[in-house]
Amino acid sequence: MTVNPSNQKPIILWVITGVLILFLAVVGGLAFELRKLLRSHVINRDGEVFMVVASAEVDRVRVQNEGIFDSGADEELLEVALNTSEIRGILGVQVYKNANNYVGAFPISIKRSNLELVDELELLQKRPISRYHASMKLADIFFIIEEEDGEPMMYPILEILIPLFSLTDGEVSGFAQYYMDAGNLALELEELDDNVLYYAGGAFVLGALLSGGLLYWAFRKLREVNTLLEDRTRNLISANHKLSMESRTAAIGAITSHLIHGLKSPLQGIRQFVTAYSNGEGNGSDDAVWQDAAETTEQMQKLINEVMEVLQDRGSEYTYDLNAREVGTLVDERVFHYAETKGIVLKLEESGPCDSIQLPNDRANLIVLILVNLVRNAIDASHQGTTVKLCIHSEKLGNLRFEVLDKGEGLPDHVVENLFKPVMSSKQDGSGIGLSLCQELARHLDGQLELADTGPQGTIFRLKITTITATA
Repeated sequence: MTVNPSNQKPIILWVITGVLILFLAVVGGLAFELRKLLRSHVINRDGEVFMVVASAEVDRVRVQNEGIFDSGADEELLEVALNTSEIRGILGVQVYKNANNYVGAFPISIKRSNLELVDELELLQKRPISRYHASMKLADIFFIIEEEDGEPMMYPILEILIPLFSLTDGEVSGFAQYYMDAGNLALELEELDDNVLYYAGGAFVLGALLSGGLLYWAFRKLREVNTLLEDRTRNLISANHKLSMESRTAAIGAITSHLIHGLKSPLQGIRQFVTAYSNGEGNGSDDAVWQDAAETTEQMQKLINEVMEVLQDRGSEYTYDLNAREVGTLVDERVFHYAETKGIVLKLEESGPCDSIQLPNDRANLIVLILVNLVRNAIDASHQGTTVKLCIHSEKLGNLRFEVLDKGEGLPDHVVENLFKPVMSSKQDGSGIGLSLCQELARHLDGQLELADTGPQGTIFRLKITTITATA
């Protein structure tokens, strides 16, 4: 498959755009998760500090008031809350014994709020809870808050919940909720967001440049490879076309030679017949002579028709399949009359699923030409009243094996040695090119033609076709 060069640039742009969008989504997702993690760390930082400070204050108050009130008493918790509320930035603090027991608050203008049971369970694990409110109404925390120009006063607030416990025994005696001015924290978080955005943007730009450059380079290489593949494909198509033409030319040449070879003997007979009559040797009432001439002419016409049929099949756009049994039937039809005139019995034998072996029509007709020539030779070599067999064997993997058997006297040694050479023939009036052409046609079919056996008991020729497809 090739790509039109005029369409490559839009494709490249779309691919690069898609990759950049995907890369932006990945960088944005990672930046968001990093921002979330860093903000959580900064917000929880003050909670950790306050928990340590408050625990130290619990120990100090407990030592200072030893004997005055019991450990964990409400008075102890309130004194710890009062002392820690003086830390810079603290707006107020509320103290709880537990989720159902509110102790008090500093200053007293703080609106009472309840400690959630879920928060209490978390605090019992000695883990502080920090909640950042970027913009919170002070009226939601305090009772007396004057509004400016009728607008509610909004401030960034950090809400911190910590457990109150002694560093000495580690026993939790209460809980404190601090409200802290988060103005500095808001600036720190804003700076953090700017830094995350800056570095994420830088990473995206750098990654986009690298990805875009890499994709552009990759597309250029792909375009070069595609161009190379197009050139090689054109060369392969051209070479395949040349091979196909050469193969077809070779096959047509072989078929034409077969036609010439087949016409040689009948033409020789007609020439002798005409010569005899032109010299006054013939008798116009000699029906046998005229019958021989008619049969010879008919034989020539059949041979021409057979060869023309093969040539037409090879040049036709339409194809069809023949199975191995149908090939044998065609051979029988074309040589039956010839065998009958010679007093020879032609017998077909099959083994294996011959009807499941399918051959394209052009290949099948070439096989028929080869077998017709072999069977005619076998008939000529046989004595009257004997049998010539055409055996068709269906082998594994869809391969075929054809064998032509006669009951003649066998071939002489000097003929066997040069059997498939164009100059050798066992017939007195033969040209010696029939078997040579048959072997050439067999090679054209990727097959093999061989002399399987010869002797006083007869001769066997074997044709193997190995490039056949079997149907299920």
